[in-house]
Amino acid sequence: MMYAPELDDHVLPATVRSPLLESQLGVAEAWLVDCTGFGTGTFKDLEAAVVIAGAREMGLTRISVHSTGNTALSYRQFAVRAGLPCACYVPRQNADKLGDITADPAYPVFLVDTSFPKVAKVAKDAAARDGRHHLAPVGWKLEGKASLAWWLYETAPQVDLIVQTVAGGYGPLGYETGFRRLSRAVDHPHGILKNRRYLLFQPADADTLTRAWQAGHRTLAEEELNLPDDPFEPTLQSTNPVATLPLLRQQMPDGTVFRAVTPVAVEEARPLADKVLAEAGIALDYERERSAYISLAGLLTSKLERTTKLAFIVSGSRPFQHRESADAWHVLLP
Repeated sequence: MMYAPELDDHVLPATVRSPLLESQLGVAEAWLVDCTGFGTGTFKDLEAAVVIAGAREMGLTRISVHSTGNTALSYRQFAVRAGLPCACYVPRQNADKLGDITADPAYPVFLVDTSFPKVAKVAKDAAARDGRHHLAPVGWKLEGKASLAWWLYETAPQVDLIVQTVAGGYGPLGYETGFRRLSRAVDHPHGILKNRRYLLFQPADADTLTRAWQAGHRTLAEEELNLPDDPFEPTLQSTNPVATLPLLRQQMPDGTVFRAVTPVAVEEARPLADKVLAEAGIALDYERERSAYISLAGLLTSKLERTTKLAFIVSGSRPFQHRESADAWHVLLP
């Protein structure tokens, strides 16, 4: 039987206008694109739906993935739906970021007890020993995220600034894939298809892309990665900038900006950020993940033109039920 991926209850991200954010920023329009309605509360579900469908089509029978949490949970969710056994490898320190997991030996979650830069090697070695096809970053990652570009063009085609918190930068690269295809498909590209730029935020203690972008670098070496032992937001640890920085330089539109946001700025902005989210009907769990709060704090300290029409991608920190089971959690020592 063919497997057809589909998002939960055919959910599409709500695109909600924010009068409060508009008044605070002094901009013409501010829209919140709410991806928390997806199964795992993150836009990574868009990626996972395509990758798992591709894995099934290729005839893979046992797969694995590693991440700081969100990607692994998304892949696991769709692998369960597809009946494709999948192992996930996540840093042990991020265990409290996981939730809504039911124990299943076909879909184990391994907690890797090592520093984050070493997680990838530990996961790949373990997958090889266990006979699993390890899904390292592949082009399919961009395909699912490209769909968010199409959604923006449908719901807010007048937008000229896209805002998001990033770790490795695959999200914006996926959006650009979608925008390029749309520009070729429509007769008269306009609005976001012709004029767009990005304002991308990172936490100040894990700001590898921000530093490289602001310094004008086009490549990165692994030793230049900024990966703290005790990060402000653990889910934003990534070794992907080594691969993505050259692609970002090639593909991102002129005017794209990366900025770092300090923990102090995030804490100070939190009361107003909560009001903005509440106005839009978005419930986030600050203790689980602060990604959305990092962007909101960065926005609230940014100077934007009054004519700006922005869309802020909200993802990855919905409240959840935390279930622990001896069968669901496994510590993998390197």
